[in-house]
Amino acid sequence: MLRIILAILCMSNSVFAKDTLMPVIFLDDVVISEENNGFTVEDFVRYVKNDTTFYMGFKHLRYYTHDFTSELLIFNKKGKVKSSIKKQGKHYSNGNYAFITKDTSIYEGKVFKRSGKYRYYTPKAFDEVFFPKDTIPVSLKMNRKKSNGDSQNMRDAKTIGFSVGSSDTEQKKGGLSKKLEVFDISMQKYYDYVISDTLYKNKECYVFNISVKKKLKEKDKKKALIRSIVSYFDKENFNVIYREYKFKYNHTLFSLDMDVVVNMDYVNFKHVPVDIFYKGFWNVVFFKPERAEFRLFNSNYIVQ
Repeated sequence: MLRIILAILCMSNSVFAKDTLMPVIFLDDVVISEENNGFTVEDFVRYVKNDTTFYMGFKHLRYYTHDFTSELLIFNKKGKVKSSIKKQGKHYSNGNYAFITKDTSIYEGKVFKRSGKYRYYTPKAFDEVFFPKDTIPVSLKMNRKKSNGDSQNMRDAKTIGFSVGSSDTEQKKGGLSKKLEVFDISMQKYYDYVISDTLYKNKECYVFNISVKKKLKEKDKKKALIRSIVSYFDKENFNVIYREYKFKYNHTLFSLDMDVVVNMDYVNFKHVPVDIFYKGFWNVVFFKPERAEFRLFNSNYIVQ
C-alpha cells in the first residue's frame, strides 16, 4: 500500500546494494581520477553505496526547530482536485523531544469520514511522517534498526528509505516480490549508471544517475520497480543535497506510479530538507485507488 511508498519521503541512507560485481559506469562530461579529485570511479561508487548524508539530512529535519508550509491535493479519475489539506506551523525541538506548535490546517472537500478519521490513506501517512500529533523523541544518532515502537508506516519507511538496494528489501505485498537492489548482479542488466556534474544552488556537484535502460523491452522494464534515482553530491563534502526518484510498477493486485523530489540546503553548515515534492498514484486490490500531490516547504531553521 502507500506505506511502502512513503519510504523515500521519510529518510534515506544507502539506496544502493551492498553489491558483488561492479557495474559499468558511464562518465558524461566529467573526469574522476586520483590526480584530479583524489579518488577513482570505484571510490566514487563506494561513497554512493555507503552514503549516510541523505539520512542525516532528514534527521536534521526533526532535530532542529523550523517553520513549515504544506499542501496535499487528492484528485479524482479525471485529474480534478476533489479534496485538499493545507498546513502551516512550527516544528519545535529542544534537542531531545519535538512537537508541532502553532499548527493551522485548512480542509476543503470531503477529507474526513463521519467518524472523524481521514477518508484517504495518503494524508494519514504524511501526517505520521511529517506532522506528529504527539511529542516524539529526536536524536542525531544514526540508527537503521527498526524500533518495536514504530508503526507499520515507519517500519516500511525505514526498510525502503534506509535500505533500498540492500538484500533485505524484497517486498511481497500485493505480489510485489521485487528486490530493489539497483547494483545487484541480477538487476544490473536493467540499468545504466552515469556520472556527470552540474551546478546546484551555486555549488559544484557530482550527479549520479541510475536509470532503466532505454532500449529495454516493456516486459523487462516491468521487472525494475525503481525506474530512476538521481543524486547530487556536493563536491566539497559529498553531502547529498538533491535527490529524485521514479517508481513504477504494474500488477493485477497492486500498481503504482510515483515521483519524489527532495531539495536540500545548508543552514549553519548543516544540510536540511527545504522542499519536498511527491506526486503519486497507487491502486491496491480491495482498496480505493488514490491520486495525490504533496508539497512541503521548510524554512527558518534554528541551527546553533
